[in-house]
Amino acid sequence: MGLFAKLVERISDNPVLFILCRRILENDFKAIRALIRRDLKVRAGLRTLDLGCGPGAFAHIFEGDPYVGADLNARYIAHAQRKCPGTFVVGDARKLDLPGRSFDQVLIFGMLHHLSDDDARAVLGEVVRLLVPGGRLLVIEDIPAVSKLNLIGHLIHNVENGEHIRPTEEYRRLYSEAARVEREEILQSGICDYYAAVLVTPTS
Repeated sequence: MGLFAKLVERISDNPVLFILCRRILENDFKAIRALIRRDLKVRAGLRTLDLGCGPGAFAHIFEGDPYVGADLNARYIAHAQRKCPGTFVVGDARKLDLPGRSFDQVLIFGMLHHLSDDDARAVLGEVVRLLVPGGRLLVIEDIPAVSKLNLIGHLIHNVENGEHIRPTEEYRRLYSEAARVEREEILQSGICDYYAAVLVTPTS
């Protein structure tokens, strides 16, 4: 592992440094926050699950609503519990200790590109279990850098542990197996390019 890769890994494991660097590289997540506010209902009393919530970067968007953040990284969850509104739990996104149909909407940001197809299917199946009929899932995932001139974006993808960064059509195929894709778009957040999709579960 190269020196830069080791640095990225160390930053990623530190909640404070991780948030700081992502804010710098992604312009304080302004594009992502705007997308979340547009595609999910905020301050409407809906029950929201932030799956793979990390250190709680988006928890404040849902302040006042029933909000649960779940992540496998206990250090991230400990940080979020100290700094962010809502309830936070350590858990494996493939199988959470939560009752079915507990949530009206789910947010997944930047998690599935770390998972194989089989693990991603397990996560999406768990989301369907946790959502009410007709519930909404907003998934925002890394895609290969659109511009060849985005050298930093290419470099970050090469050294971070996103072994399963997929083109949009591969994400779309996985999503369509689990629920109906209602809306999709490609967007840029700082140096990062994303494919965002809104999925809706069956109504019965």
